[in-house]
Amino acid sequence: MTRAPRVRITVLVAVLGIALLLAPGRPGQAHQTNLTNAEVTVAGPMVSYRLTVSAHDLAVALGIPTDLVTPLPMRDFSRRRGAIAAYLQDGLLIDSDAGPCAPDEPEFDFVDFPLNLDLVLTFDCGAPIGKLRITYLLFFELDESHRALGKLLAGGRRIPFVFDSQATEAAFDLSGADTAGGRFVTFVRILILGAEHILIGFDHLLFLLALLIVNARLLDVVKVVTAFTLAHSVTLALAWYGVVDLPGRLVESAIAFSIGFVAVSNLIGRDFSQRWLLAAAFGLVHGLGFYSALGSLGLTGVDAVTTLLAFNLGVEAGQLAIVALAYPLLFWWARQAWYQRSAQAASLLILAVAAWWVIERAFGV
Repeated sequence: MTRAPRVRITVLVAVLGIALLLAPGRPGQAHQTNLTNAEVTVAGPMVSYRLTVSAHDLAVALGIPTDLVTPLPMRDFSRRRGAIAAYLQDGLLIDSDAGPCAPDEPEFDFVDFPLNLDLVLTFDCGAPIGKLRITYLLFFELDESHRALGKLLAGGRRIPFVFDSQATEAAFDLSGADTAGGRFVTFVRILILGAEHILIGFDHLLFLLALLIVNARLLDVVKVVTAFTLAHSVTLALAWYGVVDLPGRLVESAIAFSIGFVAVSNLIGRDFSQRWLLAAAFGLVHGLGFYSALGSLGLTGVDAVTTLLAFNLGVEAGQLAIVALAYPLLFWWARQAWYQRSAQAASLLILAVAAWWVIERAFGV
């Protein structure tokens, strides 16, 4: 076997391996970010901590058997209320000026079950609260990449916060001024969240790859990335401010369809100089997908602007990092004698993955 066929086979096998890795294991897997969402409300001496958690994550934490595909029966959680209460009380701690705040038994809300479970924990701090410290230790023992995203409501103010394995505490001064550096730290954490969202958002990355593999000229790459950035930034902002509100299943299905559409255009098209138009058109849909990671915050005013800016900057940083790493390979690949056939093979594989995602997301297979 000559060197050229060997190289060709190696590239095709690599592309197939990437496609198989991208194929999801359950509905929505391609967009899973391992997030919990929280709303913390302070009223006098009382603190209400409402936490939305993945039912599967909680099942794993409690030792409930799960294959992460079959929906869990509600009774599995109803029978373990004591274990859930103990897990929450060990992993959610609140302190005020007067010292540690005592938690009550959690309340359960199964409205989004079997996907999510809403848990409400009420803390009594014994006196009106001037300074508050939240310690969050849940789920990190299962996954160090876990994130908890939320907002604190106190005195008409909405303050965002993010917890991760490296930042498990947040302090708030409710008398008027935030803890020094607190807003900057939150800004950085949300920026990192945005970068991670694109880096593990395999559907977004596969969409960009499908656009770029048929035309690796630097100018065209710049046009595609710029168009995609501007488009998804527009719809991310529109969704953030409530102008656009579409069902999650519809958005996720449309994202998968966009990947398949581009793959088909790769197979039947001849002129790929206007790929940036596809990037712009479908980038509008992808922006709604990015919003899924931030939708629960419900911030207003300056907090909304800075949070949106931080997340969007993170998304763009992650996207540029991926393109910078991938472009040299694309540049080399486009100059090989076997490029055309291997690009078509890659498009067929991308189409197969996209078709599966459409079926999975639209029909919950």
